[in-house]
Formats: sequence, structure tokens, C-alpha cells
Amino acid sequence: MDAAVSTHQVVILDDHATIAAGIGALVDAIPEFEVQGVFQSVADLNAQFEIAVPDVLIMDLQLGDESVTSEIRELTYRHPQLAILVFTLLDSRNYVHDAIAFGALGFLSKVSTHEQLVDALRAIMQGNHFFGAELGASVVNIDDEAIPVNLLSVRELDVLKRLALGFSPKEIGFELGLSDKTIHAHKNTIRQKLGLRRQSDIIRAAFSAGVVNVRDLVG
Repeated sequence: MDAAVSTHQVVILDDHATIAAGIGALVDAIPEFEVQGVFQSVADLNAQFEIAVPDVLIMDLQLGDESVTSEIRELTYRHPQLAILVFTLLDSRNYVHDAIAFGALGFLSKVSTHEQLVDALRAIMQGNHFFGAELGASVVNIDDEAIPVNLLSVRELDVLKRLALGFSPKEIGFELGLSDKTIHAHKNTIRQKLGLRRQSDIIRAAFSAGVVNVRDLVG
């Protein structure tokens, strides 16, 4: 390898050994990237991170029967410089939104081309988001700028923040000195104004509004 080329360290989280090996071979073929390890469980990955944290994590969203999407939030909190690229067959809009809301920078389907993988890795190393072209409409309105948070009142932003943090309407009402009925009304208004359906959408909107960050969400 040319000594002038800066090498970025990569680890892979995927419980399919053959697929992981294939991903590793593709990554090692890119001059500025080098695979440091392949892991089949979050526990093994975290153990490695106690020793050394790579520049990039390429991860699937499901290991066996277990979804590990929420692990993205914990990883980006504990290792803020880590760039995460999701590489999975679970490529619906909901999965994309969840992954990005929790802190992943890139999202590729496992049917992506080698060229897309190269482009994705280079993009996220520059701090940019990258989505595979094959996702099509799955990433419509994924950018935070597409969420019209400016439509919310100050009170609605207060409620949005607490909803993103997982508080119940009763808890929010107690903290803000309002009734449960009023909080439910605010929640419905927020959803209608911003077009939100899932908890991950609420989290993403709260990020966009700047009322929460990863540290708040992990606590």
C-alpha cells in the first residue's frame, strides 16, 4: 500500500460469516480502508472497542432474531467520532429512518454494488450522509431539513423534547403543570404538523429542532 495514503480502520458487525468475509474483502480492496475485525455479536464488538475504536463500523441491523438498530444510539454516544454505515437487507423507509435517527451516517442495501460501498465509505468519512440509490422513495424526507419544526410553538417544542426522551403524557403533564388531556392534544398537534408516525420520527424531529442530542437520549 502507498505510504502516502491515509488508512481508515474498519470493523464489521454481521452474524453471517460468509457475507461478512465478502464485505471485508471488498473493503480491503479500497486503498484508504483496512478491515481490523469482524464480529458476530454486539458484546464482542464492545469488547474490541474497549481496546481500540475504529474509524468506521459497517453493521447489519439484525443479528439472528435480534434487532440491533437501537445499539446505534449507544455506539454514537460513547464513540462520537465513529462513522456508522448500515449494510443490510432491511431496507424499508422505517429502518432507514430509525438508523439515521439513532446516528448512522450511511445506509446501504446488501444488493448494492461495490462502487456504492466505496462511495458510501468515502462519504461518511467526510461526515456526510449516504443512501444507496436502490432505496429510492425509502429516503424521501429523511433529511432533517425536511421536517418543518418551525411550525411548532414553544410549548409544543417542550412537549416534543420530552416525547423524544421517552416520557409519558402523564409525566410530561406533571413536569409542565398541564393536564394529561392537554399533553395528548399537543402530541396529536405535533404529529399532524410534522407528519410524524413513529417514535423514531419524533426523535428525528427533536434532533432537527435542536431540543435533544444523543447524550440526552442515552442519559
